[in-house]
Amino acid sequence: MERDPEVSALVEVTTPEPHITVIRLNRPDRLNAISFELVTELHDTFDAIAADVDCKVVIFTGAGRAFCAGLDLKDFGTPPSPGEHPHMPAGVDAQTFMSNLTVRMRDLPQVIIAAVNGPAFGGGLALACAADIRVASASAKFCSAFIRTGLSGTDIGITYLLPRLIGNANAFDL
Repeated sequence: MERDPEVSALVEVTTPEPHITVIRLNRPDRLNAISFELVTELHDTFDAIAADVDCKVVIFTGAGRAFCAGLDLKDFGTPPSPGEHPHMPAGVDAQTFMSNLTVRMRDLPQVIIAAVNGPAFGGGLALACAADIRVASASAKFCSAFIRTGLSGTDIGITYLLPRLIGNANAFDL
């Protein structure tokens, strides 16, 4: 299930061993920040993996020194037009297109292991929380700053996922 690196520069997919697929966010210059183009590629990647009966485990990580810095506030791009992408049907807005990514991850038949290799902030924290298992390196840092400002919807599901993983009190402390 490997892709041509020139075709998919933002999401790198490899199969290092039988039954194991590695998904690597590949925007190290932006700390793997989330853009609409990245979300589109991730939706496509998860669709392909869901159909791959040989794949049993997915390792999800980031290139460079970060797992995912959350939404790219400088260059998040333009969402697909309604109907332009299977996960962007008519009537779906851009926020739903992004937030459905964590729902898609939870629906995958394979086990997803988030290998958190550095900062996992905002939407990046949500992506880690949407995995079945999370393994953090010594350099991993977790932050959900938008919750404190009342903009929890921008964290693509973190207000749902995080309290279910660590409890309400611990989620409020984060």
